[in-house]
Amino acid sequence: MTAVPINENIPIIKGLDLTNKELKKALESNTMLLLDVETSNICNLACPYCFRDIYGGHKALENELNLRERLDLLKQAKELGCKTIKITGAGEPLIDKLFWKMVTYANKLGMTVITFTNGMIIDKKMAKRLFNLDITLIVKCNSMKPEIEDVLVNRRGYAERRNKSLGYLMEVGFNKTKPTRLGLDAVLTTLNKDGILELLKFCRENDIFPLFRPFMPIGGGSRVKEWEISKEETLIIYEKAREMDRVKFGIEYDQILPYMGGVFCRQLHYALYVNILGEVYACTGSRRLLGNIKQNTLERIWNNETAKKIRNTPYSGCPLREAYWRGEKNYDCI
Repeated sequence: MTAVPINENIPIIKGLDLTNKELKKALESNTMLLLDVETSNICNLACPYCFRDIYGGHKALENELNLRERLDLLKQAKELGCKTIKITGAGEPLIDKLFWKMVTYANKLGMTVITFTNGMIIDKKMAKRLFNLDITLIVKCNSMKPEIEDVLVNRRGYAERRNKSLGYLMEVGFNKTKPTRLGLDAVLTTLNKDGILELLKFCRENDIFPLFRPFMPIGGGSRVKEWEISKEETLIIYEKAREMDRVKFGIEYDQILPYMGGVFCRQLHYALYVNILGEVYACTGSRRLLGNIKQNTLERIWNNETAKKIRNTPYSGCPLREAYWRGEKNYDCI
């Protein structure tokens, strides 16, 4: 088994709740477990650090995958054994008109759907609709402080609106399932680093999954490189989080980058990432193109030599971030 075994005692979110037995079997049988897919490039925020801000803005692109192509992609993933679809969005998934049909079809195929969202348009009615579709949601939440969050997303009033959405999601029960179906997505920067432990504490106390990771100056983030914190400072903050987890919540783990809270990234050994143009990469941060589903099948791309090499390369953290921290100019996941 090339992948480092995960700590099964770490609280996890539905869709990522995979056991070491499942992971080992997937590696041995060359089975895909996860697929990251994008929705339209349209977005209602203008986050300066957005790693997906690579298309020259957030308007719909002429050659975005259409509905037929998106559904066929999900079908191909299912045939490769995929259990979870992670909808990351080039923009904001919930304002893509094709989003709901994608979720309905994934449900029909028996796959779990994890959706990343900024939560801007979630009201009580939508919260209930999302809950009934058995979706897992990971909501943008860099800070509970409006004066910090609104700067990070470049929109005044966002934090207040987002907090209302969180209230609606918790009210309908997203954080009352086992495992939880609610997570918070935070990027660790110089602006919000002092509040990140309090945010982790909020997650633990409310059965919310923390998906916290260090900022990297890629995509739009290259314009705000001053928000970056060093690997050394990141490790200090993460160690404080580990100690708080141990003392306050009885959660013990070895520290693993890039995610806070002892969570291991499963991407490179079990998944692929397909952007809204159909381009396939190993992960969302990789720049090594593996193929395009408009020109080839997902199975062929999954089984090409480069994809296989990535899956068969041992790693214990995030190779892309480690290469960046080492100062490599052409850093990537392998």
